[in-house]
Amino acid sequence: MKKRILVSIPNQGWIHKLCAFDLLRIDKDPRYDTTIMLPTHSPYDNNLNLIIADFLDGGYDYWLTFDADNPPRQNPLDLVELDKDIMVLPTPQWHSSKEEQANGDYPIFINAMDEVEGQGFKEHKPKEGLQQIDAGGSGCLLIARRVLLKDHMHFARIWDAQGRVVQGADFTFCQKAKKQYGFTIWTHYDYLCHHFKELDMVEVIAAFAQYHAKQNQVPEHNPNVLL
Repeated sequence: MKKRILVSIPNQGWIHKLCAFDLLRIDKDPRYDTTIMLPTHSPYDNNLNLIIADFLDGGYDYWLTFDADNPPRQNPLDLVELDKDIMVLPTPQWHSSKEEQANGDYPIFINAMDEVEGQGFKEHKPKEGLQQIDAGGSGCLLIARRVLLKDHMHFARIWDAQGRVVQGADFTFCQKAKKQYGFTIWTHYDYLCHHFKELDMVEVIAAFAQYHAKQNQVPEHNPNVLL
């Protein structure tokens, strides 16, 4: 009997065309019995948790979910037979605050992370092949049913006393799975995802100019001069 996969793209009425192409590829994959859903509930965490309820009620074996701007470049169903508890498909993220630009930090990271005692999370290395990690983003996830059968395995952010988010729902989900239930979290760098974001090109130029200036100790390029 074929394994049953629930495939979801949580969205707000729009998905990138490459996500649509992925759905066509996944739907035609003869290896698995797939069901596709495009739920539009909000906020995002609530949407994911409602999908989990549908997943459990439907008796599915694995849940594959990816965001409307986060289409996989390869077929994520290739990873089902690895039978990992949680598989984070690596996704590039843009992250460049004024402080990070001043420090010359590289402005792009992959959202597969290791937890460092007293320091939070840092990008996992080496970035090659199949790797075990501590946490990752929810942009593209493959999760086994056994994980979602456990109590309180849902997505919820952590807030401080002033109502500000101190940790995202995806990292919290991974921490709970690992520390409370002993599940393992994995990523596979051969399955890098696309990630479509709107960026100010002046900010991009400034961030990379600061990075190269810190690396090479050369005068900073003026981001106001675009030539």
